[in-house]
Amino acid sequence: MTTSACIAALALGSRAGLGQNRTFRIGYLASLAPESTPDLIGSFRQELKARGYMEGQNLEIDYRWSALPSPALADELIQLRPDVVVAWATPAVTAAKQATTTVPIVMVGVSDPVATGFVASLSRPGGNITGTTNLARDLGGKTLELLIELVPTLTSINVLRNPRNPASTFQFPDIEAAALALKRKIAVLDVSNDTELEQAFARMRREGAQAVLALADPYLIEQRSRIARLAKDARLPSIFSRRENVEGGGLLAYGPSLRAQFRETAVYVDRILKGEKPAELPVQQPTTFELVINVTTARALGLRIPPTLLERADEVIE
Repeated sequence: MTTSACIAALALGSRAGLGQNRTFRIGYLASLAPESTPDLIGSFRQELKARGYMEGQNLEIDYRWSALPSPALADELIQLRPDVVVAWATPAVTAAKQATTTVPIVMVGVSDPVATGFVASLSRPGGNITGTTNLARDLGGKTLELLIELVPTLTSINVLRNPRNPASTFQFPDIEAAALALKRKIAVLDVSNDTELEQAFARMRREGAQAVLALADPYLIEQRSRIARLAKDARLPSIFSRRENVEGGGLLAYGPSLRAQFRETAVYVDRILKGEKPAELPVQQPTTFELVINVTTARALGLRIPPTLLERADEVIE
């Protein structure tokens, strides 16, 4: 048998053994139902499958979600005795952390896990939590620069944030500092439900808003189509941190890929199920950022996308 054949046989044997030994249980905690973001949970499940975990055979996933995940909801998962809990976004990780100090937690898309007390440091988490973070230097500044490059006449920007998500505390100062440096004014509108969202856009229309920037947040992703419609109705250019918002009709997005983060989460789940400790797995920071542009939305708003911006785009949605 050749060396490559031996390696393949060992890999197949390892996966077969994985399925024969036991059934693994994963708890999933988030602000949104899995069907609200099928591409994200799909990326996670596909990566697990590629690593030998087959739902209904050697893997079970239990889902819990709420607009504001609570420790009691997280405790429901813990009572099911999962091998690991996956928690998406700061509120879910906060709830999971309060529910257990022993079950491994893999976080997804948290803004600043050190400042929130989830981990001791990015390189050495030190507890039962590890995963991925959105923490990136000057992300807010680059987002504003892109919006101004598209619409140079902008003098003020409205920022949408979800006050229920503590991550806003860490995202907003970066935006604020960037606006000051770029000599632009910003106004903050807090939205955590559909009524507040409609009221925010009604206010922007009354006050003659010029553009809207939405912070990274699961609720603002869930409402991506509604936000896109409201922004277009108000004739407002919009920019987001997540490509999902642009796929829903938003204008621009610049930020780390959530789909990639969910795949990385599956990698860490695999490593933990094979015996590695969260305390010793470094928190993964984003290294690549996606610029996604919806030219159909640009046309609807009567905007011409500069060629230099189109050339830098990772994806252009027609």
